[in-house]
Amino acid sequence: MSDALSRKLRLVRLALLWERAWPPLAAALSLLALFLALALFDTAPLLPFWLHAALAPAFALAIVVLLWKAWRVERPAPDEAARRLERDCGLSHRPLAALADHLAAGDPALWQAHRARMEREARGLRPGWPDPVLPARDPLGLRFAVLLLLVIAAAGGRSDPSDRLARAVNPYSHRPALDSDTLEVWIVPPAYTGLGQTLLKPGQGAVTVPAGSHARAVTSWRGWGGSALSAGGDAKPFGEDGRAELALDGGPSLDVRLGLRLAASWPITIRPDTPPSITVAQPPKGDERGRLTLDLDAADDYGLSRAWVEVRPVEGADEALRLDLVLPGERLRQARLSLRADLADHDWAGHKVRLTPKAEDGAGQVGEAPPVEAILPERQFRHPLARALVDWRRQLSDAPRLGPEMAEELRQILNEPQAFGGDSRVFLALSVTRHMLMRPDFERDRMRSLLWYAATRIEDGGLPAAEKSLEDARSRLERALADKADTAELSRLVEELEAALEQWMEAMAELGLDQSVPPGDSAAAADLSDMLDQLRGLAETGDREGLRRRLEQLSRLMAEMGPPGRGQGGDPAAAEAMRRLRELTGRQQELLDKSFRKVPAPEDQAADDGDSPKPRRKPSSAERAEARRQAAEQKALRQALEQLGKSMPQPPDSIAEAERSMRGAESSLGDGEWAEAAEQQTEAVKRLQDGARQMMERMEAAGTKGSPGLLPRDPFGRTLNGPTFADDGRTKVPGRSDTMRAREILQELRRRSGDQHRPEPERDYLRRLLKPF
Repeated sequence: MSDALSRKLRLVRLALLWERAWPPLAAALSLLALFLALALFDTAPLLPFWLHAALAPAFALAIVVLLWKAWRVERPAPDEAARRLERDCGLSHRPLAALADHLAAGDPALWQAHRARMEREARGLRPGWPDPVLPARDPLGLRFAVLLLLVIAAAGGRSDPSDRLARAVNPYSHRPALDSDTLEVWIVPPAYTGLGQTLLKPGQGAVTVPAGSHARAVTSWRGWGGSALSAGGDAKPFGEDGRAELALDGGPSLDVRLGLRLAASWPITIRPDTPPSITVAQPPKGDERGRLTLDLDAADDYGLSRAWVEVRPVEGADEALRLDLVLPGERLRQARLSLRADLADHDWAGHKVRLTPKAEDGAGQVGEAPPVEAILPERQFRHPLARALVDWRRQLSDAPRLGPEMAEELRQILNEPQAFGGDSRVFLALSVTRHMLMRPDFERDRMRSLLWYAATRIEDGGLPAAEKSLEDARSRLERALADKADTAELSRLVEELEAALEQWMEAMAELGLDQSVPPGDSAAAADLSDMLDQLRGLAETGDREGLRRRLEQLSRLMAEMGPPGRGQGGDPAAAEAMRRLRELTGRQQELLDKSFRKVPAPEDQAADDGDSPKPRRKPSSAERAEARRQAAEQKALRQALEQLGKSMPQPPDSIAEAERSMRGAESSLGDGEWAEAAEQQTEAVKRLQDGARQMMERMEAAGTKGSPGLLPRDPFGRTLNGPTFADDGRTKVPGRSDTMRAREILQELRRRSGDQHRPEPERDYLRRLLKPF
């Protein structure tokens, strides 16, 4: 066989070898291209850890197996190469086989001629290209799809191909799931703590969280396999939305697992929530009106939720009376609480009880102070009939069988209405009670309520009912503030409080006990009105904290106010003298107004040409009679003032000066000198006001209930808040319009004071008004 033919056969054998080795080799290359495409798409880090870790080795193993298979394919034999070469050239009589044969028998010359012809044909043989074997193995053309994916992935990952390939091969390299854009974990404390949420950062160290906190996590990681948020043996898997929430009940760490990988971990410590504490700051006290006061100190690490006092009798019934305390704010960690309760009409009044203060925090934990034993105060009645009604009320509560006997007693009282001043409301209450007691099955609670109402009204008129309405209105407003009521509800309750306060003031005035405003003190007179105006304004604006502070100040003011000598250690004689002095001041002011109206007109006093006065006009008989009546009234008023001064142990010096001014006014009125009388009466009113002020100062210095409406003020008219004077928002800076109006008034007063046609007393009065300016 010639060298040329041998070379052709080797090429054919290589073609056959290629056809056998190319399918596994192409499969290995396709797998490699698929792996490169997945790596450049950066999809490997999104897989679960176990799958990510197995991805590259699996592809590598498959590729190695295919390459080994390609290497181990069967080598083509020489006969196979000869047959393939003959088939590729289209020769059907197989010349290469003839050249390889030997003559066994026959004509040698003919055999040589045949071989020569076969050699000539063999020299014309040309080896062909290998046959395409992949279409039969891959009819869907998946190899081209893999190639297309590789091209697209190479275009998309050209910015960082090496990093993507590294992430695909190494599962422990940096993963997008650890970025803050794809994983966030934060701690949510309980709402009652008032603490904000805390965002956790990788590697920040140990975290201390309040008990009852929750851990929340959100991730955009979407790999296969389990992922969870875990702590203390409890785990919560991430939902389809990539969120998980876990209650933190214990440590030692808070972990986030994505697939088989621990993506993040933080050591945690649970800070326990201690129960609230409450202690008695001042021992319980009572007054003659049966009101109980108790000061408490309460504290909690995250804020108080509510507080109350349980009242139980030391002996007898097991039921408890609960008295709720109003917290002066929301989530207060420390607070001074005050209990003011009117329990004078309760069955336990006058008996020994056990007071147990309790406080609760936002977690529902309750702390309590050691019980305090005290005698529940009862009201002391001075009116004999009122005391009798209260005694009968107590006897009927213990022995209802005494009803008919008590009904007969009430019948006798009703026959003598002068015993209770003829008060129609007392008469009605006693009549209803009498008819109730005539039946054996009378309503005990209603009987007690009617008798108590009658007794308190006999003692203090309508004041007790007004006090109860005022206290109820104040309590409703405090409760609405604690419950975070809306602005409309707060405004409505402030209006109710204002109406109840007006009713209370009217009841005080009916008893002659309205001492909340000293005469001549305009600043003190505006205190109560200003406070109510502020309450309305704060309610309309929804300022709950400011409203709570103002209401607390009003509550302290109301606690100090009340009938003299009742629960305040006051002096009834001094209070009565104060009332009479105020009454005399008012009567003197009325006489001054009458005298001022009788002052002659300007034309009666002016000069004819401005230099010489007119002759004085003689008063008529009617004017002289009026002057005499005024003089008699002035004399009676002066004598009343003298009697008042004698009843006082140490009357103020201004009282004597007022008496001298009244005596002068009396003399001027007797002579028909209205102008001089008006001046002297003006001086008398001023001295009476000074005397009232001096009396109040003495009463306050002696610890007597004087003027609860007189609040200490700084030079700007601001009331004292705490130990120092501070602006409480009430300082009124006049605007431009106010200033202009004040200037106009001042100019008008100056014009009138310079008008020579006006009466001299009026001009003198105007000059005294303008003197400070």
